[in-house]
Amino acid sequence: MTKIFLISEDYIKTNSALNDNVWGSYLTPAIREAQDIKLQEILGSALYKSLLEKVENGAIRNPLFAPYKTLLDEYIQIYLMYQTIANLVPIIGVKLSNLGVVISNDEHVVNLSQNERDLIQTYYSQRAEFYGKRLQEYLKENKEEYKELAVCEDISPTLDSVAETSIFLGGRRGRKIN
Repeated sequence: MTKIFLISEDYIKTNSALNDNVWGSYLTPAIREAQDIKLQEILGSALYKSLLEKVENGAIRNPLFAPYKTLLDEYIQIYLMYQTIANLVPIIGVKLSNLGVVISNDEHVVNLSQNERDLIQTYYSQRAEFYGKRLQEYLKENKEEYKELAVCEDISPTLDSVAETSIFLGGRRGRKIN
């Protein structure tokens, strides 16, 4: 698991409706999952690892790596914000304890029903999908800037669709019609 984050808690709280008092113990794992699982599926392992390395060693600020800074600032961070919140919705306010799965409650706060929580998660998931698709389109249009897209590692980049649906929409896995 990575300890390098491509987005900060502050960025998420400043640019979304997420309350300032959301604990980092909830937010940090949601960011990590958004990066390690969802973002890496879009970028592929090679570009993902290259980006993490550039952020970790500060090279991202080097003018030679301006395309990576653009990718991070204008495409990745907004995607990660929505994906992180979508990841957060099902776990926020829910605790796994020796007593089982419990929901914290306060007499002045009303918890949402499961259907209402599903609606909120869908809202954020749809926005993450939109920005994920936007990220894919940017990478397709600028693939010459990112040599890592041509490298096959653990996870190859997905430049066709980030939509989470069971309906096949065509693309690489489709059969060629003769």
